[in-house]
Amino acid sequence: MPASYEILPYGDSAYLIKFDVAGYSEAVTEHIHGLIAVLGKQRNWEELVPGYNSLLAYFCPTTFPPQKAIGELRKALRTSRMPSIRRGKIIDIPVCYGGEYGPDMDNIMQSSGLTKSVVIKRHSRPVYKVCMMGFIPGFTFLSEAPKTLHHPRRESPRNIVPAGSVGIAGWQTGIYGLESPGGWQIIGRTPVKLFDGERETPFLLKAGDRVRFKPIKAGDFHD
Repeated sequence: MPASYEILPYGDSAYLIKFDVAGYSEAVTEHIHGLIAVLGKQRNWEELVPGYNSLLAYFCPTTFPPQKAIGELRKALRTSRMPSIRRGKIIDIPVCYGGEYGPDMDNIMQSSGLTKSVVIKRHSRPVYKVCMMGFIPGFTFLSEAPKTLHHPRRESPRNIVPAGSVGIAGWQTGIYGLESPGGWQIIGRTPVKLFDGERETPFLLKAGDRVRFKPIKAGDFHD
């Protein structure tokens, strides 16, 4: 097991599996998505919602009694070390870093002591795991950013952050799916629509997928 955990009632039709970790844990993330792979094969679960350190499992208590539900969760937790989980698809996301598309790039450069080109190189080097989706449609919470790029949220959130903005908040990095208020440090923006209600599949990404950022120039943004 990657970490100790507890199973907590969440209303009368869900249980929350909460892992005891501080910050980001790749092992816990892999375990959570492994649990989804196992539990998703059972038809009794109405929805499985991952977090960075938790999994919320919804069920219908009239057809799947709570005691049976918690028993299945305990069984999955005991047996699911997940050494051979199918990895999610890799999606390349083009990003224009800095300038009007990344107004907080200077903040990251100042705190890291790195040049813009090195910040871009370090941020775009990893293949990130999509850990969870929220707080607005399409917002993509990714695995940990390189430690040299960690930076606190803005003291004063912006009223408007454009859709597609790529930001850093503490150890997190993520992408805004829609225009919204927000306090993340914005270092770039992608022209790709992460959420489009008119598409047959509205969400471009889902938890378990992987993201690879591809730097582009400002002149290529609208292309």
